[in-house]
Amino acid sequence: MDIKLTHSYSSIKMYENCPKRYYHQRVMKEVQDTGSDATKYGERVHASLEHRLVDSKPLSDGTEKYEPLCKSIENMGGTLLAEQQLCLNENLTPTGWWEKDAWLRSILDVLILVDDKAIVMDWKTGKRRPDFTQLQLFALQVFKHYPKIKTVQSTFIWLKDMSMDSETFKANQTNLMWSDMLARIERIHQSVEHNNWPAKPSGLCNWCPAKNICEFARI
Repeated sequence: MDIKLTHSYSSIKMYENCPKRYYHQRVMKEVQDTGSDATKYGERVHASLEHRLVDSKPLSDGTEKYEPLCKSIENMGGTLLAEQQLCLNENLTPTGWWEKDAWLRSILDVLILVDDKAIVMDWKTGKRRPDFTQLQLFALQVFKHYPKIKTVQSTFIWLKDMSMDSETFKANQTNLMWSDMLARIERIHQSVEHNNWPAKPSGLCNWCPAKNICEFARI
């Protein structure tokens, strides 16, 4: 099977949750995930926070309650960036988001650069289910794109109750971190090579865009 795959945290997670869904959605492109009401709500919140931090536009769509959070971020100092699109090629070298060699993509909701330290924040509008793999990937992207950075503090901000989950990563840990990340991506490429896409029926089947063409779906 001769296909060119690109990767992200969400696509890696999709494969690990169910390779068969990954096959239908990302390999064959037979189905699309049009997004739930919760997904669309999350997109509106992200957009409102981005416009507030980047353009100083007033918060809207019921997000006014996050104004103290935005002010605290602004008061951290350093260089504040929002919705940063960071992309690497297969050699783990920075490249453009839409370049032909784009291979591994991440979008950072908030990135603050202070001397040799970076602070990454990721807005979450759903239930608190931290997956530190995502925070690790954010850190790996920052270390590649900003080689002067020695420490990355990555944080999930759960907007419903303003709780946080945070992890700190060091530049001298990246070899082990990359080993783990690349092993996970390699499993996807092994599925491509052997055309092996096992189904993993679960409670997620109800929300799967391939549920109507999958004989294993639990509906």
